[in-house]
Amino acid sequence: MKKIWVGLMFAGLFFTACSGGRGRVTVSIEGLADDSLICSYFTPATIREREEVTTLFVGGEKHGEKTEFSIDLPEDGHLYRIFLAPQSFRGDGPKQGMELYLGPGERIAVRATYDPKSRVIEYTLAGSEAQQRWRDDEQKLEPLRLQLEMLGRTARMISPYRRNDSDTVMREMQRLSDSIQRHKEAYIAAHPADPASAYHLISLPNAERFDSLYRTLDPAVQQGVLREWMDLQLEFLAKQSATEQAREAVVEGGSAPDFTLPNRTGGDFTLSSLYGTGKYIVLDFWGTWCGWCMKGMPAMKQAYEKHRGAVEFVGIDCGDKEEVWRATVEKQQLPWINVRAADDEILVRFGIEGFPTKMILDPSGKIVARYTGEDPAFYTTLDSLVGRSRRAVPARRDSSTRARLLE
Repeated sequence: MKKIWVGLMFAGLFFTACSGGRGRVTVSIEGLADDSLICSYFTPATIREREEVTTLFVGGEKHGEKTEFSIDLPEDGHLYRIFLAPQSFRGDGPKQGMELYLGPGERIAVRATYDPKSRVIEYTLAGSEAQQRWRDDEQKLEPLRLQLEMLGRTARMISPYRRNDSDTVMREMQRLSDSIQRHKEAYIAAHPADPASAYHLISLPNAERFDSLYRTLDPAVQQGVLREWMDLQLEFLAKQSATEQAREAVVEGGSAPDFTLPNRTGGDFTLSSLYGTGKYIVLDFWGTWCGWCMKGMPAMKQAYEKHRGAVEFVGIDCGDKEEVWRATVEKQQLPWINVRAADDEILVRFGIEGFPTKMILDPSGKIVARYTGEDPAFYTTLDSLVGRSRRAVPARRDSSTRARLLE
């Protein structure tokens, strides 16, 4: 699953405000094989506006065993979150990059040593005492993060049909995640006046723990440069809580929430317009960034052709820019009704916690079944429902209505 607000889960670090000027990062790396550095950065505004992360390829200068880089960031008053990595960070195996935050006019110097065999990079940050304290504490978590990343790669390779293997890996990933979270919580509780505690706080995914630990912070930390990131995390946690509540309410036997979303021709599609046709309805919540969503499209197309006339399919794109959605629908030749959710409202209302999520509705809009992940049980259930319904004569719409729905 791609987390719905994944960018919010790793944010934040308090910096002392600087007056004017462009932020600059200087990097000196020993042991780098090439002379190019990947630099990716974003801001709270980037997340709110659903913009893509900006990625630059920065050239450096060789000075003996060291390669040196200088990177200037735009001056817009935001605190940038920045990721740095050598271009050679590709292929399989663990990967480590460098992470820092840069405020307006901030000057941060990164000193790093890179081992290309192990792909381990050790680095320090100079220019912000709070940030270096955070970095020192983060180093204690590196072994757990590497294990978590390795397991994440394993989970992505496991077939969804191998549930036992997948469950074992997921349990171990959860154990590691809990260990990391407990470490951060302990740091915050022990250092309420340290701006570095704000970084750990922003990365906590639990609303209750976030709120209780936030209240322990000194006012100077609460109102610091990181305040915008904290507000953003609070928004995320509120959506997460609402999603969990909706998930408990949007269940089999209940009515699906109605919605109206834009279709590909600029018009609107309303879910309830399909009610009363005698057809079952499949809602497919997907996105181009979701690997299993895309892998499952051929099977979806086969099911669509198999049950044409008895089932209406509705693809609900989530998290993509409009042009990406349109191009993908065209390239994949998805023949069913396709709409796009421009924000997270529909995800919250339906309690969507993973992708793809497929829901089967009866002809009146009642939820018959719900599946998260590319689950073969979805197709079995659909076959069974349609098999029973074919004994009845389905209601039909005229061809012009059908064409309008597909627009």
